[in-house]
Formats: sequence, C-alpha cells, structure tokens
Amino acid sequence: MHSDDIMSSETMLYIPEYDAHGNLCTRVIERHYEYISKLAPTKLMDYNLRYFGSSLRGAFDGSKMILGKLNKNPIVVHERSNIVWFPSKSYLRPECKWFAVHHIKDYQAMDKKSTQVIFMNGYEINVDLSVRAFENRIQRAFLLKYKLEKRTKNLLVQYDQGKVQRMANNVIFEDESEND
Repeated sequence: MHSDDIMSSETMLYIPEYDAHGNLCTRVIERHYEYISKLAPTKLMDYNLRYFGSSLRGAFDGSKMILGKLNKNPIVVHERSNIVWFPSKSYLRPECKWFAVHHIKDYQAMDKKSTQVIFMNGYEINVDLSVRAFENRIQRAFLLKYKLEKRTKNLLVQYDQGKVQRMANNVIFEDESEND
C-alpha cells in the first residue's frame, strides 16, 4: 500500500483503469492531484474503510439498515467527516466508478445512457448511466447522510439529557448546605 491510498476529504473519484500488464488499478482523482493506485477501485474502497475502522461489507450492511435493501447503495466512508460515496454500477463489476457525493457540483445528460458529471473543481467525467439513474444515486447518498445525521443528533440529544439528569441528581445546593 502507498500512503496516497488513504483517502481524504479531497478525494473525489475512483476510476478503474488497466495497467500495461492488464491489472485492474484505480485512477484516484483528488481536488488538486491525481495518481494511479495498484489496487482495483473496490479493493481500494475496502482498504480505506478498514483503515477508518469498518469494511465494505459493513458499510453496505449499515447502508441497507438505514435505507433498506437497494441496489448500488451509497456508503458512509467516514461518519464524523460526513463522507458518503456511491458506486456507478455494482461494486462487483470491474468498470464500477466510485463518487464522493460532496464533490459533485452538477451533472447533465449526454444522451439516454450517458451522463456528464461536473465536480466542484471543474473536473468533468462521463459515466455510462442515464441522468435519471445517476440522480437517483445522488439522492440516495443525500438521504443516507440525512438519516444518519438525524440518528446521530438524536443520540447526542438523548446523551445530553441523560447527562443533565445525572448532574441534577448529584447536585448539592449551596443554600441547603449552609442551613445544616
């Protein structure tokens, strides 16, 4: 593994690409930089998820728990940073591209089966998906982010309420202690 193989919030896209020996690799597109990883896109995604304490299987299971059973579910790569990615096709297919939803600025139909994706930094790529299918993947990614944020916020509110209650039960009021 190369230290560049660890994604950051700047990582926008994983594109499958074959090297001169026919090995499936990944062109990693970052906001201001790109390079080739020797890992295939799905293996690179799994490597990053494991680095951050999960796995591809775990990320898909979590997504399925939140969104229900869908094909090509988006996944949470890093919860605290709110980084959600989605695959262009089944992750088992070698031509699957991976998109970081927070870097996508716009998209438009090129024809019935092709969509041009424009990233925040101006980078553009065509993907073999209808604009409707691409839009559905983006919407599911944002729905996953929303539902996860809602659950996390609810958990924090419950934690804060429990903490305040425990503190209230343990407080000795100064006025009462002076009367003793």
